[in-house]
Amino acid sequence: MKYFYVILFLCSLSTFAQDSIVEQKGKAKAEKKVKTVIIPTITYNNSFGTMFGAMGSGFYKLNPKDTISPISKSMIIGTYSTNKTWMVIIPNTFYFNEDKQRAKFVVGTGSVNFQTYVDWGDFLEFLPDDIFNVIQPEGEFVGYNNSFQFAFAEFVTEVYKKLYVGGHLLYSHNLTDFDTALKKDEENNLFGFGLASVYDTRDNQMRPLTGMNAKLSTMHFLTGLGSTSNYSNINMEYNKYYPMQETNTMLLRGYAQIAIGDVPFSGQNVLGRDDLRGYSNGKFRADQVYDVQTEYRHALNKKWGYVAFAGLATAINTVSDVSLDNTLPAMGAGIRYLAIPKANINIGFDAAVGRDDWGVYFRIGEAFTR
Repeated sequence: MKYFYVILFLCSLSTFAQDSIVEQKGKAKAEKKVKTVIIPTITYNNSFGTMFGAMGSGFYKLNPKDTISPISKSMIIGTYSTNKTWMVIIPNTFYFNEDKQRAKFVVGTGSVNFQTYVDWGDFLEFLPDDIFNVIQPEGEFVGYNNSFQFAFAEFVTEVYKKLYVGGHLLYSHNLTDFDTALKKDEENNLFGFGLASVYDTRDNQMRPLTGMNAKLSTMHFLTGLGSTSNYSNINMEYNKYYPMQETNTMLLRGYAQIAIGDVPFSGQNVLGRDDLRGYSNGKFRADQVYDVQTEYRHALNKKWGYVAFAGLATAINTVSDVSLDNTLPAMGAGIRYLAIPKANINIGFDAAVGRDDWGVYFRIGEAFTR
């Protein structure tokens, strides 16, 4: 908890400085067209250790006369952890032409030291089961390093009353080195393309209180186009916001990430990350991940608020694998501070627990707003 107060203090200083500059300059001339904020971060993860970083964000209107489009944003995010994981991500989201078109462009690079859970019976099938009962009945974690570079671009256009349809492209290079000779190292070059669609009636992109945000997207990787593997990813999201009083809301969410075909290790889905909070050790990894969640968001006053959330998930390779044994619960809570009032952007911390796992999360904006 000591990190929370340090970060919140630094965030408040950073935001206050930006607001003060704009306010003072506004007395002499028009307000700046780009709202900027730089936020240092310190968090803890039970897989990566202490994580140090910074987030620089710019919020702006592509056309100042466009009063309908949401605020566009450009960010640069850098992180370094005590287990020598590092990454730099530059995401950009653009809204233009009175919100009739939307675009995303993201590039990133990094080196991640993580772990995966290995059932040794999958690799040593020639040995009798009694051997595994003596060594380790279930399996154990194996460390690995994944170095990556990627570039992603997406464009969608409104086809009917907040229904947007378009496409996206992805290039990525992944090199995965395992800490055991029993699991073969893997290098992949992936060139992907697919459908992008979204139905979005939220009242605000960064801090929604009402409306719906539903997404369906696909990504296909073909060896004929230069990819190392032939496989596809299907992503489905459903977020529904139910307003409660003037400034509070209840969110219901359903999520599915499905990989089919010759799925490489780097193409598998890991339970947790920035979706179901409470799982951070990488144990539950499979071709398919499904979850359902709910979150209550409550504003205590104009600046401060809190969230409480809970969910269920599963990580499986086929739908027939679903069972009560691999249904995974999670729950947690967090605190919010309205750092950029004019853009309606919160910052905050979440803490969550899952089955034999937990996580602490720092964030700009609310969960599931990407």
